[in-house]
Amino acid sequence: MAESIAAHSDASNENDDSYDDAGSYTTSIASSITEYKYEHGRRYHAYQEGRYALPNDEEEQHRMDLQYHAMRLTYGDKPFFAPVEKDMKRVLDVGTGTGIWVEDIYGIDLSPIQPRWSTPNVKYQVDDIEQPWTFPTDHFDFIHSRIMLGSLRDWPFFFTQSFKHLRPGGYIECQEIPVDARTDDNSLPENSALTAWCKLQGDAMRKIGMELVVTGDEIKNQMLEAGFVDVEVKEFKIPIGQWPKDPKVREIGAFQLVAMLEGIGGLTMALWTRFLGWKREDVEDELVKVRKEMQSKSVHSYWPTYVSLTLFSLM
Repeated sequence: MAESIAAHSDASNENDDSYDDAGSYTTSIASSITEYKYEHGRRYHAYQEGRYALPNDEEEQHRMDLQYHAMRLTYGDKPFFAPVEKDMKRVLDVGTGTGIWVEDIYGIDLSPIQPRWSTPNVKYQVDDIEQPWTFPTDHFDFIHSRIMLGSLRDWPFFFTQSFKHLRPGGYIECQEIPVDARTDDNSLPENSALTAWCKLQGDAMRKIGMELVVTGDEIKNQMLEAGFVDVEVKEFKIPIGQWPKDPKVREIGAFQLVAMLEGIGGLTMALWTRFLGWKREDVEDELVKVRKEMQSKSVHSYWPTYVSLTLFSLM
């Protein structure tokens, strides 16, 4: 279990209760998939329209990069934990997003938002990972995914395909953040707007067959059922805000807070208006409450996060 995070001495100052800082399935990157859909002033991907409910515009890409930095700092400035060799030949990054960390890899995503220029050893592919994979079997040295809760409907299928396409001795690693804001000191208000937001996000995602709260042990069990061995789960906490006492952890909280303050509109609007029947104005009013609570120094909230990694069976 991840250790508790100590709060800064002035993190509950009632007189200053906010922060100042605010093959048949594979499609190449072509004009047909960059004819985006626009809704509520935000841009959404066109390939497999509706398959992914979050925007892919520059504002969302900025949030994704901030989130990546918060996670990487939480993990001790490591992009991954798998003990892969530096001379590994083939790496698959599932849901690669902006491609901010890729190096010597094959990145795959539904949205073509990756850089148009990349080094020769990096290739991006627009594809749906929940369709049968077109890669050769026993192909990859390492398969990596990050924040696929809310993107994957069928985790067992993902692990079965990963097992098929990893070479013997290869690794798979999944880094996830369940949408389940917590505190260790019961500092979330009784009628917490953040708690309500998490619940409504989950309700909306379930309308399209996805879960936002899946534990590390659940992922571990699905990996084992697919045939992987020696599955390890590492647990961490990502603070929301600058309330932690430790300066390094407080920096993580600052990244996470900005990511949420700037990005929560994109995380919320399409889900609530499409699947929960909310009006845009009502969503915006509710998000004012959520932002205010996240900025409160008296609320010591964090996201649980975990890394599940495993070795491909050598047998």
